[in-house]
Amino acid sequence: MSYPPPVVDDTQPPAPPSPGADLDNELPNSPVAEPAGSPTSSPGDGDDITAVHERRTATHSKLRAYEAERRAAYESKLQSTSLYWHAFRTLMHDSLLETQKADLLLRGWAHASNAYGNSMASVGEWCIDEKGAPILDPKRKKRHLEAGEKHEKHGGASSVAGLSGSVAGLSVGGVSVGGVSVGGVSVGGDHHSTAFAVADFYREEKCGAMLNQLANSAGHVAGKYDEMAQYMSKEVLPELSLLLSETKQEVVFMEKLGDSIINELEAAEGEVCKAWDAYYQRALDWFGSSPDAAKAPASPNANAAVKGCSDVWVEEMRYRMAVAFLSSVWEKCSSELSKLFLSTKDTECNRRNQIKEIMIKATQRQERLWLGLPSTINPVLKELIEWPMERKEVEDDVQSSIRERAQSIQLEEVVHKKSDDATPTGPGLTGVTEGDGNFELSSPLVSDLLCKAKVLEKRGTGMMSSWKVSLAIITSDSFLHLFELPPTCRLHSGSAPEVAFQNLIPPVVVPSVEGLKGGVKYPSPKHWFDKLVPSESFALPNCVVTLVDEKKIPNAFEVVETVVTSGASKMLGNTTKRKMQFKAVTREEAKDFVDALKESK
Repeated sequence: MSYPPPVVDDTQPPAPPSPGADLDNELPNSPVAEPAGSPTSSPGDGDDITAVHERRTATHSKLRAYEAERRAAYESKLQSTSLYWHAFRTLMHDSLLETQKADLLLRGWAHASNAYGNSMASVGEWCIDEKGAPILDPKRKKRHLEAGEKHEKHGGASSVAGLSGSVAGLSVGGVSVGGVSVGGVSVGGDHHSTAFAVADFYREEKCGAMLNQLANSAGHVAGKYDEMAQYMSKEVLPELSLLLSETKQEVVFMEKLGDSIINELEAAEGEVCKAWDAYYQRALDWFGSSPDAAKAPASPNANAAVKGCSDVWVEEMRYRMAVAFLSSVWEKCSSELSKLFLSTKDTECNRRNQIKEIMIKATQRQERLWLGLPSTINPVLKELIEWPMERKEVEDDVQSSIRERAQSIQLEEVVHKKSDDATPTGPGLTGVTEGDGNFELSSPLVSDLLCKAKVLEKRGTGMMSSWKVSLAIITSDSFLHLFELPPTCRLHSGSAPEVAFQNLIPPVVVPSVEGLKGGVKYPSPKHWFDKLVPSESFALPNCVVTLVDEKKIPNAFEVVETVVTSGASKMLGNTTKRKMQFKAVTREEAKDFVDALKESK
């Protein structure tokens, strides 16, 4: 069997590996053959115990090889998928950062335009202090204008002319008046003379047409910049703020969904590893017993109850179903990741288009403002207009960016990665033969550890007990397990065991857009294998199985188990009896199952 290498796909995330095809199907709902280990092949029918031991050893070795190859392939796929998602995550973060920078840039642009317009308005009104700085504070500006009116009222133009020593040094664009600078105007003499002259500059036309034109042009420029600031505040910034808010929401949501999917994949893989560890330990316990010990009659066992039941088949069944569950999780998660990646690309394309339109709108408006000045905006505007926005080119650019990021992340991880990280780890996974794991796990109902499976009705001996449909399993380790079927499955005694077992398997739920919006919690607080735990378990060596009188209960038999008491129950004796009645469709089926139970003892 060969597994595909961990590569980053250009259009969708990596899919989970598909193991080989040696057995029927990985999922338990596929058509299966009659369960292996039927009564004719169980240890109780006289078969050679050594042959049974060898057959179970061969099956166990194949499972070890399968798990080793499965872990290596799934680890590679999970690393590749995580790497791909990490690259998408960095792209989304950079997209958000880019939008934030655009928002700050245009806000700063609008603020600068407003500040420059206010400054030029003060210059046009001659509200300039003795250091040449425009007066922007309203109170200071009011006081400055009142002082100018006062000086004009008490002296007017003659006052300026009478400043013989001071006015002689007045400079406007090259003519000097002392050494104090007022926005290109140098004023000498005392402070009263300076205030007097400045107060007259914006009132008197004697200063010349050039000063008035310059002042008017300053006011005109101020009006243009004020219009620019108003346009940015009303037309550009709200649209950009909305885009930034939507981008934040999209990034947070996509990160939450993507992280949930990756966590679900890792959790599912962890469940398989746990199931394997449990099966392997239980198998080691079984193989640790010699054939002579297996022949010895079993004594009453306190572990005959559900919890602590030392049956290899139960653990093997959980492991097989964990692998099937993981495969289904991979299939659904891959679909959700593909939709997420496509949604991310669409979002990025739309975001770039909107930023482009907003930047063009702001730049064109600024160009109108700067038409009379040496143009510094044409190259930027030209570059913005020529920026290619065809979907194919944008997607290629996005994909190239993701690939470069993924390669960079991968190189960084290689530097910190240990040389033995690629070797599968876990109990029993070392020293397996390469290629032996190249097969597909089939349903637990065809396991060598299972002797017989049948759908029966069962009830306890209490007065309030009622008949309930259950799946009865006889294993080669001499256990009878009962799985109570949910009432919604509508099965009855005699139904196919495969159909009944399928009803014990819960639906696979993975993180999705609909689930997150609907408030579904991930991972689910319920264990996926809750219904795969036997509701009742009987140690057959401790049981007496008898057919019930046909007149009392047709087609029925009874199982009575001797159980060692513990705790306060020891006061009533060292053992106690546990009874359960079963009913089949026909008398022959009941006898057949009773024979299988007796043979398995």
